[in-house]
Amino acid sequence: MRPHFLAAVLLGTLPVPAQQGDRDGHDNMAPVVPESEIPPSPVLSVEDALKSFEIAPGFVIEPVATEPMVEKPVCLDFDPAGRIWVCEMRGYMPDIDGKGENIPEGRISVLEDSDGDGKTDKKTVFLDKVLLPRAVTVFEDGILFLDEHRLCWVKRDGLKPAGEIEVIDGKFNGGGNVEHKPNGLLPGLDNWLYLAKSDKRLRRIDGKWIIEPTAFRGQWGIARDDWGRLYHNHNSAFLFGESLAPNLLTANPAVKPKYNDTAALGNNRTWPIRVTPAVNRAYMDRKNGYKEQTLDPKTHKLINTTASAGMTVYRGTNFPKDWYGTGFTCESVANLVKAIEIEEKDGKLSGRHRLGEKEFLASTDERFRPVNAYTAPDGSLYVVDMYHGIIQHKTYQTSYLREQHLARGLDKPAFGHGRIYRVRSKSGKIEPKVDIAALQGLDLVKMLMHPNAWHRETAQRVLVDRKDAATVPFLAKLAANGDPVARVHAFWTLEGMGELKADHLVAPLKDKNPKVQSSALWACTRLAPAELSKLDKGLVALKPAAPEAAPYLARVLGSIGTPDALDALAKLMKDESKARFIREAAISGLHGHEADFKPLADAKDKGFIAWLDQGAKDAATKGPQGPSLKGDQLASWERGKALFAGEAVCFSCHGPDGSGVQALGPPLDGSEWVTGKPEVLIKIMLHGMTGPVTVAGETYTTTADMPALGMNPMFTDQKLADIATYVRNEWSNKAPAVAPKLVKELRESTKDRSGRPWTAGELK
Repeated sequence: MRPHFLAAVLLGTLPVPAQQGDRDGHDNMAPVVPESEIPPSPVLSVEDALKSFEIAPGFVIEPVATEPMVEKPVCLDFDPAGRIWVCEMRGYMPDIDGKGENIPEGRISVLEDSDGDGKTDKKTVFLDKVLLPRAVTVFEDGILFLDEHRLCWVKRDGLKPAGEIEVIDGKFNGGGNVEHKPNGLLPGLDNWLYLAKSDKRLRRIDGKWIIEPTAFRGQWGIARDDWGRLYHNHNSAFLFGESLAPNLLTANPAVKPKYNDTAALGNNRTWPIRVTPAVNRAYMDRKNGYKEQTLDPKTHKLINTTASAGMTVYRGTNFPKDWYGTGFTCESVANLVKAIEIEEKDGKLSGRHRLGEKEFLASTDERFRPVNAYTAPDGSLYVVDMYHGIIQHKTYQTSYLREQHLARGLDKPAFGHGRIYRVRSKSGKIEPKVDIAALQGLDLVKMLMHPNAWHRETAQRVLVDRKDAATVPFLAKLAANGDPVARVHAFWTLEGMGELKADHLVAPLKDKNPKVQSSALWACTRLAPAELSKLDKGLVALKPAAPEAAPYLARVLGSIGTPDALDALAKLMKDESKARFIREAAISGLHGHEADFKPLADAKDKGFIAWLDQGAKDAATKGPQGPSLKGDQLASWERGKALFAGEAVCFSCHGPDGSGVQALGPPLDGSEWVTGKPEVLIKIMLHGMTGPVTVAGETYTTTADMPALGMNPMFTDQKLADIATYVRNEWSNKAPAVAPKLVKELRESTKDRSGRPWTAGELK
């Protein structure tokens, strides 16, 4: 029946509803994969699904939890006893049109392995009727979680809620759709929680939740390494890594240097083991009249990733040692998990595909939807499989993809499936179960030395939650002596407990390991002024263990601000002038000391002098404080701000702060394309733009074209004018407002373009 159904669609004898993801001008959506080469996609039993996998030599994949134990899982966290707390996004795309997605069908459940055989055998539903839950982090006394709209906290008594849900922020997730909302809630080394698709970080201090700005990161999933550096991605890029600790360069609210400490790790090539016709724009092929090709014309398999999802930096004990620190990213459309070897030289990250033209894990089962990965308590790698036929949200689904789903029955069943797998090395050990919450005092502190990162990080979280004064001497001793990773955990644990003192950092600051020294300098930025002053002489005389530690030292010396510290900073900037980000780190720390440092700065460095002048002039503020607009123009700006962060989802490619997102969109803040002739900006908004494009002297090449907002009837002349007015008067931009009349005129005069993206040359 399947070939007859598809033939009927192609011949036009069945109605084909237009999808929100269709692009104007993409009229030819003819399939490019021969029907005879597309295998059926039935629901496979777990036993048959295991047969569908190809995995790297030396590894095996095993089920940890399967339906009905878990359903549409998207993410998880482990409590100190090693139990799995999982978000079940049961309401996601319940049918081909997403009808009923607004019904709270989700759960946050707890899965237990009571007999230690590696498979869960007990389930407790902690919260039911949750609207599309997308992140959870477990504390000893409660859980923090995100649903479709809200950031919430609920206390717990064991595996039961204790009281009502407390809504910390009812609009935390902003506008947009399910694919473009914050997620992650990753505990960082520095005791903050970090998110993907967000420019916020969170922390609980004395029972109160603190939310503050951070860099905007990624789309779905966030990870970290032993040194607290963060990793993220977006749908068309497997993995990015940051070379610096988060927020190191943002301490000066008066100066906003543009910098990029994020590197793409490896390329974005995929090697599926089945044909992949059910990719959103698989019809884009030269034989259909397009310049680009989504699928390889010979193999009919996806060329580059289009659905990168959750990831982890594996830091367990089960895999061979040379796999420690490998990045694993899930690709849910191509039914695979990519392994990326992360390499580092002089503090700069790079990456390569560890297995060349083979994937670490791949399946011939089209319903295998890996969406997240974790280093597990037992030292293995956990892979979360949503196991749902439809993975593309209705907002972006094309008519082509709709018919692919229907042709193979991928729209059914709507509920009832989901899996969590364990990948382990055949030769590696499995860590025995341990309840870290049951440990006390020295035994708990010793867990900071465990070779499995889950044990270390969980012990830190428990110690920070408890704030047991009896553990402080043990932590102080470990901070002074021990292996590098354990020492770093020790003094950051003290910081989280509110017990970090200058004495705890004396030895780490002198360490010859640049990672330990850098982290200790980073921790210095968290000391109270009276404590930091105790380290003044030592910091002034300190030499960076390697160039990568220089920006951390610059950041701290600027904060101290004494004449000796400023002299030392000037010398450091001269001696380490080639160290990456040293200028940005210096101005970050110099908040309030810019005028004092100017006589010591290199007068030839005009850019740095300008930063100092800006900071000295406006040191007590955060720079531009909104638009200088009034009346109807201010109302337009307000509407545009809401559209930018909501309906238009502009922030997902250009960043909430307008600074751009690597490989997705160039900056809008300070962009001549934004603040120049309004006609140019409107043309771009109407029909889109293709790269490369040069902004403020720097060239940007993105992985996808900017979409043509004007081709979407949802975006009226007024809405486009509102967005234009907003971006021309936000951040450091100051330009005249845009009236809907201009949009209407340009829409009419350029209508023959029909959404064909502009090139930079055409608009000059």
